[in-house]
Amino acid sequence: MTSCNISIALARRGKKVLQIGCDPKHDSTFTLTGFLIPTIIDTLQVKDYHYEDVWPEDVIYKGYGGVDCVEAGGPPAGAGCGGYVVGETVKLLKELNAFYEYDIILFDVLGDVVCGGFAAPLNYADYCIIITDNGFDALFAANRISASVREKSNTHPLRLAGLVGNRTSERDLIDKYVESCPMPVLEVLPLVEDIRISRVKGKTLFEMAEYQENLNYVCDFYLNIADQILSEPEGVIPREIPDRELFSLPSDFYLNVNLENPEKVMLEEQNVPSLGFTVI
Repeated sequence: MTSCNISIALARRGKKVLQIGCDPKHDSTFTLTGFLIPTIIDTLQVKDYHYEDVWPEDVIYKGYGGVDCVEAGGPPAGAGCGGYVVGETVKLLKELNAFYEYDIILFDVLGDVVCGGFAAPLNYADYCIIITDNGFDALFAANRISASVREKSNTHPLRLAGLVGNRTSERDLIDKYVESCPMPVLEVLPLVEDIRISRVKGKTLFEMAEYQENLNYVCDFYLNIADQILSEPEGVIPREIPDRELFSLPSDFYLNVNLENPEKVMLEEQNVPSLGFTVI
């Protein structure tokens, strides 16, 4: 959902944008198209993996705001590798001469980087953007992504553009994390219920803002992220925090800061983790 709004913001700045969903749920582009589009893997299976029988319109769907959409899909549950799926997607798009037709290609990837397969889109990226909330579990996964960016940067021209705080009314843990693992904070998105509702409706915030003018200010957050991306920032090569140090970071923080305000701790624990990363 965050990636869709960033894609539209980039398109609003005059760029030709392709968003590639790299989650086995294949719902990355749902709010752009309003339905679950067929995946690359589904299409290749129907064509018996004859690439010459696949046409661009079989796998590339036009979404809201002129953003083109592709869903890589994923291997069957308990089998296969996400990296293979991403590789096949890029291979097919190159066969179709589509991979180089765009100003921006945005890979939307689930955040729990547990193997090289899930980090495969980093092989094709100039920048990585981490999308996280203010909770510990999401920041722990963000730290794993930072480690992946550092590792990939040894062999690829990849940099971390920064971090985006997603739907949070607080940013204390985010700030504490970036103190220990320095990186730019590109934006902190507000805790607005319409962001969640937009996913249910299958619409982006930009589309909803056409008839709900009160959402225009939220769209400005995504336009700000787009402007920072288009400025071609230098980016950073992050140095992830060792696990034990990361685990002590929130506990020390809350013990020192929140003993006088236990309600804040309870509210923080009720936040739903939100984590992913976008590579461009």
